[in-house]
Amino acid sequence: MKYFFTSINNAYIPKAITLAESLRRVYGKEAHVTCMLSDAKRDDVDYSAFDDVLTIDQLGLPVPSVEAWIFKHTVVELCTAVKPWAFKKIFERYGAENVLYMDPDTVAYSPLDEIYDALPQHPVILTPHVSNPAQDEDDLLDGEMLGCLRHGVFNLGFLALANHGEGVKFLDWWAARCLDWCYDESPKGLFTDQRWVDLAPCFFPTLLVLRHPGYNMATWNLYYRSLSKDADGNIMVNGNLPLRFFHFSGFDIGTHELMLRKHAADDALLHSMSDWYVSEQLRHGQERLGRRPGVYDFFADGQKIEREWRFTYRNEADLPKRFPTPYSDNAFQQWLHRNQETVAAQQPAAVEHPPTALGKIANRVKRNPRLMLWLNRNLSPELKAKIKRLL
Repeated sequence: MKYFFTSINNAYIPKAITLAESLRRVYGKEAHVTCMLSDAKRDDVDYSAFDDVLTIDQLGLPVPSVEAWIFKHTVVELCTAVKPWAFKKIFERYGAENVLYMDPDTVAYSPLDEIYDALPQHPVILTPHVSNPAQDEDDLLDGEMLGCLRHGVFNLGFLALANHGEGVKFLDWWAARCLDWCYDESPKGLFTDQRWVDLAPCFFPTLLVLRHPGYNMATWNLYYRSLSKDADGNIMVNGNLPLRFFHFSGFDIGTHELMLRKHAADDALLHSMSDWYVSEQLRHGQERLGRRPGVYDFFADGQKIEREWRFTYRNEADLPKRFPTPYSDNAFQQWLHRNQETVAAQQPAAVEHPPTALGKIANRVKRNPRLMLWLNRNLSPELKAKIKRLL
């Protein structure tokens, strides 16, 4: 059995199902796929594509209040903070020798042979965002600077761990960091679970940095990776290496299509893969599920929780102690209303707040993959760049 998991809220169910189906096309019944759900299970959502569904209350987090811990995190921070603890639970529940994490917006195309061959000697395997130097300023900005210097050298949309040796030590170290410091706060040098792992090669000598171009192919490394098909119809990278999995990162916000136009405007294969991905999202209910907010986005009375409120809650040391149940008890909500000036003064510099109307429009567009694809293909690069900066 080969154990995989992804980490999502309900809005990402269509992507996670697409990933699960791709793993079963590659491995058949040998693929065991767990959904780590940082949300509430819903009766109107079909989870049957997954062999197991974990929720946060099952992870045994070593915190005084799980509710308080959840409240400290945005949805992206939460879905990444739980990853090491999901690894631990899957190792424990199934006695797995190896577990692979894959982001919900990845798709497997062929067996991950290099991973399974290496895990006995290298119990931690990472893939870098890029493994070739940038060729021009745009590649430098998108790859080395934005992708690596800001968000981390390694893309944790993929991580392979073995349950022995330094795999266990790495997991304990990473879990401890993610428990208290899995936030998107650039001024502190943090980007969720990912920036921490920049340090991992310093601490764990048996860690493997896998540079095979067929792994974690994405828009940020298109400038030195190209796709083709061999005589048998298999998708190959740079002519002679099999595509193992593709990462459709930035698909909803338009980055994926922008980079395709820059690096592969005439690449029919890449564009057909993107069209297929859109159709799969629609088939799995993107128009219905993609618009759905998570249960942790709101107070009990339905008021939406703003990001700066989470920032205040986690940075004022006494607040989680005074208000350990911020969702189920309205005491913290009332405190926020009484202390609006204090909260406003504590907003992190890195947080940007688009106009409310523009934000609503952007969210609607992002949830409609067919409309997003049309806009990306018909707007000029200059206009899209301006829109991207606004959003």
